[in-house]
Amino acid sequence: MDNLNVIKESTNIRVTFRKHERIYKQKEIDTVLKTGEKFFEKGLLAYILKTDKTYSRIAILVSHKVEKSAVIRNKFKRRIREIFRLNKHKIKIPVDIVVIATKLSVKQKYKSLEQSFLKILELSGVL
Repeated sequence: MDNLNVIKESTNIRVTFRKHERIYKQKEIDTVLKTGEKFFEKGLLAYILKTDKTYSRIAILVSHKVEKSAVIRNKFKRRIREIFRLNKHKIKIPVDIVVIATKLSVKQKYKSLEQSFLKILELSGVL
């Protein structure tokens, strides 16, 4: 019976990836790339810019030059979105994040990507 209570309590937390948490506009991505801080951890490259919004947003860029296969490019994007979705509640300061894939990061396993992403957030001081 105790396990059911734990499951009910954990399902009350809304852990979704909302449309407003995505950076769509090229102008906003360029702003983050120009004025944001650059972080590199084990092949994962991220630019982070503190914002005045009440929530954090993310954009994921994977070039055709980095990986020819669309399947692998999309897999990388899904993994980064999932890592952001599960860990966005840990971010104390609202930020815009632009993650850029490298040849090394596209080939990494999920756990390694998650560790790199969390390390970058820790280094930036938003966790």
